[in-house]
Amino acid sequence: MSLYQLERERDLSELVETLRRSDDPSIRRRAAEIIGGLFENEAFEQSDLVLEREGSGGPAIGVPDAADAETVIDVLVSVVKADDDEGVRAAAIDALDHHGQDAIERVVYELSEKDIESATDWVAARAFADVLDDEKPELRMAAATGLGRVGDPSVTAAVVARLSDPDARVRARSATACGRIGDPRAVGALESRLSDDPDIDVRVAAADALGEIRTEAALGVLLASADDASESVRRVVAGALGQFGSVRPIDALVDYLEDGSETVRRTAMYSMVEILSNAPPQRSHEVREAAADRLGGATADEVIPPLSEILTESSGTPQRRNAAWLLGRVVGPEHGSVAREALLAALGDDDGMTAQFAATSLTRLDGSGLEADLLALVRDGEADREARSKALFVLGKVGGDDARAALGEFVDRTDDDGLREGAFSALSKLGGIGGGGPR
Repeated sequence: MSLYQLERERDLSELVETLRRSDDPSIRRRAAEIIGGLFENEAFEQSDLVLEREGSGGPAIGVPDAADAETVIDVLVSVVKADDDEGVRAAAIDALDHHGQDAIERVVYELSEKDIESATDWVAARAFADVLDDEKPELRMAAATGLGRVGDPSVTAAVVARLSDPDARVRARSATACGRIGDPRAVGALESRLSDDPDIDVRVAAADALGEIRTEAALGVLLASADDASESVRRVVAGALGQFGSVRPIDALVDYLEDGSETVRRTAMYSMVEILSNAPPQRSHEVREAAADRLGGATADEVIPPLSEILTESSGTPQRRNAAWLLGRVVGPEHGSVAREALLAALGDDDGMTAQFAATSLTRLDGSGLEADLLALVRDGEADREARSKALFVLGKVGGDDARAALGEFVDRTDDDGLREGAFSALSKLGGIGGGGPR
């Protein structure tokens, strides 16, 4: 079975066996990354990770099976200690990090015999810092990761010092730790890593960390690195720029909409929406208008598909609201049907503001088919009542002769007083039944 299938089926038992036994280091590394992803997504509770002994009659339902009574944590720790590939060892540390601080403390104990289990955060921070200079790079990696989890600014200087570590894996995890700690004093050192480090993973981690720190100085460093030669770095910079609720990143994000990488372009559009969502209330209108103004020069290909995707798929209410609002201000004749479909679906959004933004944006759309789609929604007795009401509002703005005739029939036929009132309101805006007066 492929790793893709194991990941899709969340087959932790087989993933652990692959990590332990595969002769291919690239496969072992990917298996460790997938295991870490399962931890991160909380697909398995820790109590579910205990693996049964061989010969015990098989595991209980829902409990993964593996040999020698080892837990997943045991396997990952043993990989960190003994695997002959440094990439696999690094991936195992990252997987343990996804599982939690206890797992990282376990690695530090196994590699250094420093017992920090149940220690207070400041004691754990000092213990991690004490082994940051150890000769074993895996221990330095685990210590930097642990310090990031503790998040104590008192150890910022020690973590920053490891940004110059000879091992790129340690530098990358030290950069991640700086982002988790969030201490602005790390910005200068992270700038050096982002601009000069020869290792792409280190530059990616530095960019991500600067986005977590979120100071004006951090933003300046990210903007200066927006044209990095690496697609991976540009993607992370584009994502990091979305952490700032100000106008400053907008021009760079609009430039990214013409990037040669589709991933970078989509990330930039998501970040644009995040900026609108993160803007302080007193500056929300300013940031909104600036974004719409800058996006006015972008092409439909660059803007409409990702905005429509955010509107239909995002779980974040502010993100859906802003995507609905932007779609009414940046759409063009291309991809109009994509925007229309997303906005029509949003008329029934559980969030009333999102539904209202979608309705308002629909009134700004051009193109054939909108009136027919709105009438179909109004007539659909199985559709959400609020969506039908919003469709009537939009018809009052964009409807023509067909809408007047159809709404006249709807008024006579419907038993819903609220929808009838909405239809009357729409008709009055269209000149009344059989009328052709001004709108």
